[in-house]
Amino acid sequence: MDDPVMPWSVGIRFSHATLQVLAEDSGVDLLHVKGPAVDDRLTEGERQSIDADVLVRPAHVDRLVAAMHAHGWTTMYRFEDGSAFEHASTLVHGVLAPVDVHRSFPGIDGGDHAFDRLWADRHTVSIAGIACPVPSLAAQRLLLILHAARGGSLGSPDIRRSWDDASEQEREELMALARDVGAEVALAAGTGRLAAFDDRPGHDLWRVLSTRETSRARILLARVRAAPTRRAKVRTAVHLVVPNRRRMETRLGRPPTTREVAAAYFSRSRAGTHELVALLRAAARERRGR
Repeated sequence: MDDPVMPWSVGIRFSHATLQVLAEDSGVDLLHVKGPAVDDRLTEGERQSIDADVLVRPAHVDRLVAAMHAHGWTTMYRFEDGSAFEHASTLVHGVLAPVDVHRSFPGIDGGDHAFDRLWADRHTVSIAGIACPVPSLAAQRLLLILHAARGGSLGSPDIRRSWDDASEQEREELMALARDVGAEVALAAGTGRLAAFDDRPGHDLWRVLSTRETSRARILLARVRAAPTRRAKVRTAVHLVVPNRRRMETRLGRPPTTREVAAAYFSRSRAGTHELVALLRAAARERRGR
């Protein structure tokens, strides 16, 4: 007889519970987000997730990762291997579901203050029998909207339940929270109000993200413009052009060869250059036509 297979949703709950125990033992502040941590008022039935997500106080990230490694977890993707936001690291375990450890949340630009604000309004819910801190209802609305907007899912049920179905008072509370944690532009992108923020640094980035822009050049330019410093702009550009060796290794099932990395770099650079040239030509034609 085959051994019974644990449902994936159960494995995710156990991962949340395990992370909470590790956090408490290590003196780590973390908030459980998405998946089973979402308030029932913002979901319909069981939420489908592929991993457990936690948002960690930035100063405690290294401590948590060290505790996870000591508990049998291994790092699959580092923060630098993820999105251009470099916001999350993926760790895997031989028995438990994978975990995304977030040191920040895309769209929230308030840094340490933002986590302090979310942490101050936390409450606990039971996940796999363990009391786990989760953000306030308003903060959960915000995180769900930002996540949907970043993925270009403006018709997402998460946005409908978190914004469209919210009362005027709930929307005011949500917008006040967004102002406090530096998420006004991203929230506006997810709620159809982005035009009011066209003078803000993150406007172009959240426009291309929320509309699922396919042009590499437009995405690159928007991300570079949104970077806060010159060094960050260079780092962002490099991140988007240079092939990610770790992700190539996962896809190939082995370390990529130097030739394969060079070929990937050439392909991405050529495609990006062609789109950038076309974009600049279009902009020049537009200026001449004015």
